Amino acid sequence: MTWSALDLRVFILINGVMGCLMALVLYSQSRSYPKSIHGLREWATAYLLAFFATVLYGLQNTLHPLITVGLANVLLLLTGAYALAGAAALHGRVLPSWLFPALLCFSVPAFAWLSTDRTYYHYRLTIICVALPAMLLWQAVIIGRFGDRKLGANLSLVVLVGLSAVMLLRAYTAVASPLPIGLYANSPMQAIYLGSLNFGLLLSAIGAILMASERLHIELGQLASKDSLTNAYTRRALFELGENEIARCKRHGTALAALMLDLDHFKRINDTHGHPVGDKVLIDFVQRVQGVLRRPVILGRYGGEEFLVLLPDTGREDALLAAERIRQCNTSETGLPVCTVSVGVACLGDPQTDSLTALIGRADAGLYRAKQMGRNRVEEAVSPGA
Repeated sequence: MTWSALDLRVFILINGVMGCLMALVLYSQSRSYPKSIHGLREWATAYLLAFFATVLYGLQNTLHPLITVGLANVLLLLTGAYALAGAAALHGRVLPSWLFPALLCFSVPAFAWLSTDRTYYHYRLTIICVALPAMLLWQAVIIGRFGDRKLGANLSLVVLVGLSAVMLLRAYTAVASPLPIGLYANSPMQAIYLGSLNFGLLLSAIGAILMASERLHIELGQLASKDSLTNAYTRRALFELGENEIARCKRHGTALAALMLDLDHFKRINDTHGHPVGDKVLIDFVQRVQGVLRRPVILGRYGGEEFLVLLPDTGREDALLAAERIRQCNTSETGLPVCTVSVGVACLGDPQTDSLTALIGRADAGLYRAKQMGRNRVEEAVSPGA
């Protein structure tokens, strides 16, 4: 099967329109998604530039070559750069500040000169088929190292690597066999190159949309499991994670400790200084607790000024030491009202018979004892069966 120039023009234009629609979807996502999800505007810009490039390519032999060749090629390179910027922003990476200036300083004069002669086509093709894969593979490295490795990331990796391979192969054929000349030349390799380029851009846009949607899903899950003020786990998330730890203890016979924390006389702070100051005290307290508990722990807001800490693989002595570190860390000056903390400590008994509810109940009993004995202290609950 051979492709005529008209076939290729229509094919490129259709895929360009699809890319424009993908740009609109990405732009719509950037308007409606949380601001913490970055990169959507960069991706939308990339596929909009790709659309304009395809329109200019389709107008070859109609407008001046500086526009339909020179400007179109510059836009195509900028498409790769903006897509790279989108992937970097989504995954919290920062690109070198020289990337865009260097790209423009090189591509604008180079393609302005190479567009003056039709026989320079293979030089233009070689530049495109080397520079674009470099940016595509750079993008693949970012997604591979920092992506969530779900459907969107996996699709993007396959498309980016596959498209880079086809373009590098086309660069080789452009050097090894420079004929025929022209974007719409009747050549099987040229048809494969143009088809891969257009379908690749379309599929990479779908990958970007999927990655953004998956990141939104993750953030919504985090919002559901984290307290909006302190960023500690919610009570519901605490019980879910706690049940997972109990199941792990049953399987492997490991230890588990619970600390119930309560800020002493916290109501006085709200009454005296106002709720905004009280909120700052809670936030500061959670940050302090996270700072002194270096091992992986589960810290959640149990209710009001009460917090629960679950310490996996932690026995009695280490749990008491952790509780004492928490008590001491909350007495130094921070510019906020000083609020001491009472701590109740409990350890899991027999994992086969003990339960999370019973463990938390004993930690709460230890906390009650600490309150009764004067506050600002650590008290251990009575172990089951004692």
